[in-house]
Amino acid sequence: MFAAVLAVLGAALAGEVRVDVIDVGQGDAILIRTPAQKTILIDAGDRDSNVLAQLAKLGVDHLDLAVATHPHADHVGQMEAVITAFPPKVYVDNGMTHTTQTYEGLMRAVEANTAIGYREGKRGTVFNLDDGAKLEVLLPGDTRFSNTRSDLNSNSVVTRLTHGDDCFLFPGDGEEPTERAMVDMGVEQCDVLKVAHHGSNHSSVSAFLAAIKPSIAVISVGIGNRYGHPGEETMSRLGASGATVYRTDRDGTVSLFSTGKGIRVVTEKAEGEHTALVPVAGMPEAHADTGEKASEPAPSAAAVVIPVDAEACPFPASKKSEVYHEAGCGNANKISASNLVCYPSKEEAEKAAKRSAGCCNP
Repeated sequence: MFAAVLAVLGAALAGEVRVDVIDVGQGDAILIRTPAQKTILIDAGDRDSNVLAQLAKLGVDHLDLAVATHPHADHVGQMEAVITAFPPKVYVDNGMTHTTQTYEGLMRAVEANTAIGYREGKRGTVFNLDDGAKLEVLLPGDTRFSNTRSDLNSNSVVTRLTHGDDCFLFPGDGEEPTERAMVDMGVEQCDVLKVAHHGSNHSSVSAFLAAIKPSIAVISVGIGNRYGHPGEETMSRLGASGATVYRTDRDGTVSLFSTGKGIRVVTEKAEGEHTALVPVAGMPEAHADTGEKASEPAPSAAAVVIPVDAEACPFPASKKSEVYHEAGCGNANKISASNLVCYPSKEEAEKAAKRSAGCCNP
């Protein structure tokens, strides 16, 4: 009888996509697993976080895709250790360099392992997973944001996971320019928002929240952090949006399970489950004005579809790229007047060219 119950439970869960917003303190680490065990990691916490131990606790034994939203240490602090332990088939970042030893060590590890395919995350890239799930890159676009409060934050790789009728949005540390760009390009309603920049007041602007209408908002944030995250203004805006808010500093790791027809939430520090206010079979869609679900837009002709399990390709031995160094530009990592990316040295430009050489195109 017990075995029969287990079999029924296993069948019921077979079609679920699981998303874990891992409690790594003041940082981000998000794990996605599909029914066929495609495994994706978005960011890898700070240098002092225990991401590898957390992944082991969650039963991870491989990675198909690793995404670094941007090169700040609270997002890539443990990424070098992670990709050394679990070399992904494809590694994605925003293509922007940083001057820290953490970033440089990570990129040396990526470049040294020829089994890891590199791709710069740009709008139009789609990773097909399984069970109909897909991970799309919404931003950056062809032109990066420049002269913002933080260019590295504003140019975070923004991804959207869809599984049936369920949607998750992962904006990294995107700030107001990032969110307004998504509003301008017609971003659709999305059930789950991983709140940008740990709940900073520079993110989660009202127009953005009104556009995506999240039912669930998850903040990855450290207890008593020195930045005062999450900000009072952001918490007020999230409250006004009607979203149920979860926080890793209070709830621990937040696990979300998508059937494609609804999402349930389980938190590490709370007893039992929390049923999310998202569509389930036989119920109208949350926040829908007409009761009808908006249709999916037709894919752009320029969209690039990349199966995660595609054969990974190494860095090309010699490959030219549209990335140049302008001597004495004094404008590192910004878009120059000629729309070419400017780097502080020829060596940095050459490294960037190598990383953006189009590896793993289908």
